[in-house]
Amino acid sequence: MEAALGLLRRMPPKQSETALSALLSLLPQHSSDLLSQVDLPLQVLRDAESRKDFILCEYNRDADSYRSPWSNKYHPPLEDALYPSSELRKLEVEANDIFAIYRDQ
Repeated sequence: MEAALGLLRRMPPKQSETALSALLSLLPQHSSDLLSQVDLPLQVLRDAESRKDFILCEYNRDADSYRSPWSNKYHPPLEDALYPSSELRKLEVEANDIFAIYRDQ
């Protein structure tokens, strides 16, 4: 287990997901330890409607789809998806507008 974690620490971030997958298949008995101790780089997806990128994370995930904060649509589309309330969605849009001001400076 220590050797596996040492190997993952030395891997380039772009290869960490592939390396973790390989280690999970080699060491299935340590899968919960590996998954809890290894951080993978964040993934990004482009919203086709707004042409803006957004981060894929647990906070915008439902099943295997991710909700874009820009268009409020799931990618890939998802039936029976959960959406924020209108009040929360309004706050999300305002927060993104404020972040854009700082990003564009």
